[in-house]
Amino acid sequence: MSLHNPLHLLNAGRQFPSPLANDIVTVARHALDRQAAQLGLDGVDVVMYASPWTIPETGMVGTAPDGYSVHLALTPTSTPFQEGWRQELPATLAHELHHAARWRHQGMGTLLDALVFEGLAQHFELTERRERPIYAVPTTDLDALWTRAQDELDGPYDYAAWFMGAPAAGLPRWGGYALGFELMRRGFEVQGGDAVSHVATPADAFRGVW
Repeated sequence: MSLHNPLHLLNAGRQFPSPLANDIVTVARHALDRQAAQLGLDGVDVVMYASPWTIPETGMVGTAPDGYSVHLALTPTSTPFQEGWRQELPATLAHELHHAARWRHQGMGTLLDALVFEGLAQHFELTERRERPIYAVPTTDLDALWTRAQDELDGPYDYAAWFMGAPAAGLPRWGGYALGFELMRRGFEVQGGDAVSHVATPADAFRGVW
């Protein structure tokens, strides 16, 4: 099956000079074709653009607002971007493409949904980076964080607090990402499979794996 996933680099202002612009498109295109084939994902627009608002440690950040578009913000002037973009770009793209694939089957209405959503996407990243993403590295006791999450698993929750951090509330930066990564690691141990085979699995299937 031929997949149609257009790739766009927004560069009218030449924020990505040549040959960097061409290199970015080439690396992203190869990664997109490979990852979309793994996920069986067709009909996604991938848009890349320059922005100062990225993760400081990587110089980029991605979003996937739905099942049909992925947005990657890049800071070409940042040192981390310049030093590591060839690895980080495919890994970030993998994360967001997995989100797009999962959006077509499942939502993020509860904290449990979000933990599984993010955990699966991080494990799909491992096919590119071969090591934990920086946001999957625990900075707190995950058993204690999982216990705390129980009261919010099925009700309203603050995504920014759980995943970006809320020191005043005792939630560490990226705590939800690390928790989701570990939840899915345990899930694969119990149920088998991987991030691709479980792309459509309801989050409730992993409730009891901790």
